Amino acid sequence: MDFLEGDRARLEPSGPSKRPPSPEEWYVTSQGDFWPSSHRERPGIQLPFQGEFDWAGFHWLVPGVFSTAKALVVDFCRQVEPEDVRAFVEKWLLTPENDREELFTKEEHRRMAAENPLEFSFHPAAVVNGREYPYKRGSGSYYNCCVNWNSQEPEGKLLGEHYGLNPEKVWSLWRFVFPWGRRKEVEILSLRLKADPLPLPGSVFQVRGPGDRVELAHPKTGEKSILTVKSLQAIHHRELPRIEGWELPSRLWELVYTLEPEQEGFSLQDTVDNDPLRPNPLPGNGAGVGPTAASIGIIGGADGPVSLYVREKALPLCHTAFSALHFQPAEQVTWLPVFQERPCPEQLVPLEKKE
Repeated sequence: MDFLEGDRARLEPSGPSKRPPSPEEWYVTSQGDFWPSSHRERPGIQLPFQGEFDWAGFHWLVPGVFSTAKALVVDFCRQVEPEDVRAFVEKWLLTPENDREELFTKEEHRRMAAENPLEFSFHPAAVVNGREYPYKRGSGSYYNCCVNWNSQEPEGKLLGEHYGLNPEKVWSLWRFVFPWGRRKEVEILSLRLKADPLPLPGSVFQVRGPGDRVELAHPKTGEKSILTVKSLQAIHHRELPRIEGWELPSRLWELVYTLEPEQEGFSLQDTVDNDPLRPNPLPGNGAGVGPTAASIGIIGGADGPVSLYVREKALPLCHTAFSALHFQPAEQVTWLPVFQERPCPEQLVPLEKKE
């Protein structure tokens, strides 16, 4: 995922890989793709509902609402100011060669995600004639007029042209699907919008052992919490899956701590990634050669280790965090505290019915 694609990568197209769209095609189905590769489902009927509103510090358009036999389908367009994108590019010195996550550290990636104006994740629900239907799937695209090194997605450009979006702005584009069992006659339509929590990285720290105390400040509010180390030990993870021909790292640090006062959604992450898998020596052949490629997610997935919550007999609540996995235990772990903040209140947006 490139940074200047923003949050569109969180929504995967529900169908198989799409062919490049044709400007003449406009075929809306309950699968959620902008240009579906299959036309086995009858196309949706566009309904006379539209919307324009401000939410979460952005201007939004809902230019298309469609009724299919299986679901209501709604298109969302979020307008982003080009100067905000340019300021982000300049601050992080992004270029055509380095606009990729893997070229930045985990700590840098967390901070960039928190500052990126193209990063925004939300959960909409459609309120049809007073009854609420949550979204089940969707897909995303984008139009970015600020940079020319990312090849613009043809569907993003075509969507902008189809809906008459301002080509001098940056646009995040979504199509959400709200299944309803059978087609409804839509008389009144509103959208309930709820922003997902935004991870906010704090200041990194290291600890030596039980009794260490670290003062942590919330990056936005400045509210202070005290982290107290209860235990810190190097352990051997013995429950990893087996992969023939590969050796997995299994050494890590376990940190048990308390946080006073508690912070909802707080977690600790190692600032480094797991060691990559390495080939196992073949029997009777020195170093040997294992398989040529493998990929596996270990403890916490792409974002690294997570915090677990363990209730001891006495308060306060104890939390357990794990470092990255290594073949040899790391001499020291640098921990990144990650707070959570919901960027805006929930909002109910009525859509206007055009006669």
